[in-house]
Amino acid sequence: MQYDVAAKVVVQHGKEAILRWFLGIDPEEVELIEELPQESVSLRRSDFPMWVRTKDGREQIVLFEFQTRWEWEVPIRLLEYHARFLLKYRLPVLSVLILFRRREGIEGVYEDESVRFRYHLIRMWEIKAGEVLGVGEIWLYPFVPVMECDERDIFDAEERIYESDLDRRDKADLLTALAIFSGFRGEEIVRELLRRRRDIMIESPAYEIIKEEGIKEGLEQGLQQGLQQGLQQGLQQGMLEEAREMVLRAFGVRFKVVPPDIEEKVRSIPSRTTLTLLLERAITCKDPDEFREALKIATGG
Repeated sequence: MQYDVAAKVVVQHGKEAILRWFLGIDPEEVELIEELPQESVSLRRSDFPMWVRTKDGREQIVLFEFQTRWEWEVPIRLLEYHARFLLKYRLPVLSVLILFRRREGIEGVYEDESVRFRYHLIRMWEIKAGEVLGVGEIWLYPFVPVMECDERDIFDAEERIYESDLDRRDKADLLTALAIFSGFRGEEIVRELLRRRRDIMIESPAYEIIKEEGIKEGLEQGLQQGLQQGLQQGLQQGMLEEAREMVLRAFGVRFKVVPPDIEEKVRSIPSRTTLTLLLERAITCKDPDEFREALKIATGG
């Protein structure tokens, strides 16, 4: 599953709730900020840099890095991001690593003979889902499957999102992200969530990720005839047109309007694989020009 896409969906909606719950920061104002311009093709980017002003007037930069599993170089990457943003903004910088899969024996510090760097390590498997559900932080509900939970907690989160007063599009995004993170608990839970809430999930740009993964799993394992039928339908023109619409809808959600040149180019793409890649770019690109560049690369001109 594309957990990075799910994390982006959650943070874009619930950045204030994430700051409150995970860091104890009560924000007055929060903005996702643009990354530094790339100086070389190897310059890496943090997942979510935020400018934060608290209610007592203090300003700081908070860098969130999401990791499915532990990798030894993660603290070094965090140190790199930390230094770059400190130099650019000259504000206090708090670096945060949110780790989804259990890994024992790690701490929020990197140290060698020259450097000692502390960062905030959030071990998601140690957080009790019942506490999040208990305080009603609905924007955090998609993270429930990677917390200490059982199936009842996951379906409780699903029910609360579906029955909430949120805008239908917000519900679609959160339910889709919940289904993606439920992949940590097994495909049966994902299938059940899809069965129950597919009607609204299909309105989320991230839904294409679940559909693509489901088809792939069905082919690899030979399970569930419906997924095989879904693949056959995917070869038909109707599914191709649906994929084009998903890309354009995702772009429209991000930037309010789809320029005619982008719409014309997307509607001319004959490959569903290419459209799937462009869907993720539509969700994650920083501006229309970045998407145009991705569109140019994907179509060869």
